[in-house]
Amino acid sequence: MGKCYATGDVVPQDYGKAAEYLRQAADRGYSLAENDLGAFYAKGWAVKQDYAEAAKWYRKASEKGDALAQYSLGRAFWLGRGVATNMQTSLKWLKKAAKQDQPDAMQNLGEIYLNGGPGLKADGRQAFNWFLKAADQGRTGALYSLGSLFEEGNGAPRNLDLAINCCRQAAEKGDAQAQMSLSRIYIQGLGVEANIVEAYKWLYLAPQNGDGNATRTLIAVRERLTPAEVFEACRRAEDFQRAFGNNAAKR
Repeated sequence: MGKCYATGDVVPQDYGKAAEYLRQAADRGYSLAENDLGAFYAKGWAVKQDYAEAAKWYRKASEKGDALAQYSLGRAFWLGRGVATNMQTSLKWLKKAAKQDQPDAMQNLGEIYLNGGPGLKADGRQAFNWFLKAADQGRTGALYSLGSLFEEGNGAPRNLDLAINCCRQAAEKGDAQAQMSLSRIYIQGLGVEANIVEAYKWLYLAPQNGDGNATRTLIAVRERLTPAEVFEACRRAEDFQRAFGNNAAKR
C-alpha cells in the first residue's frame, strides 16, 4: 500500500500515508519496504531528511539481498552520506548489487575505479570493464565513459574510431556530455573531418539535455559561423530530434 501512495497508482499520491505504510511493513522486516523507507529518508519525502536513518534501512534491506538497497548502501559508503566514507565497504555492496545485474551499481563501480578514492588507487582497466557491463545494461552515461576511455587509451588501447562510435551512440540517446564531446571532436577534427556546422548541431542539442555549460560554448562557436551555417546546423538538430525524439539519458 505504501508503494501505491508513493507512486499515485490506484490511490491519489500521498507521501505522508506512503511513509506510514512503509514503516509498518519495514518494521515487520519486508526488505522492499525497508529499501523504500531508506529512500524516503534520503530524499526527505514526508520525513525529515536523515542520511544516517536512510543508511540504517538500506543496510537492513541489503542484508536480505535487495539489490537496489545494496546499490544505495554502496553509494552511501562511497559518498559518506549517513556513514563514514569507506571505499572497500562501498565496493563490497556495489559488487553484490552488480552480481544481481543492478546497472547503476555497475556504473558507479566504473566511476569509483576511474577516479579512485581514499585508500583506493584508480584502475582504468577495472573502470573499463564495469562501464562495459553497465553499457550492456543500457546505461547511456557508461557508454559515454567508454568513449572517453577509448579516446584516452585508459583501460583499453587507444582507438579513436571506437571512441567516436561510443560517443555518437550516447549522444544519439540524449546524453548531454556525449553531445558536448562529439561537438569537440568535430571542432578539432579528431578522427573525423573537422566540421563546425556539425559541431554546432550537437552544441545546440546539449543544453536541452541538461548541460548548462553548453550555452557559453554555443555562443562562442556561433560567432565563427555565417547566418546560413547557423541555420543549417539548427535544421540538422531539428531533423535529429524528429528522427530520434528528445531522448532522456539514463545516468
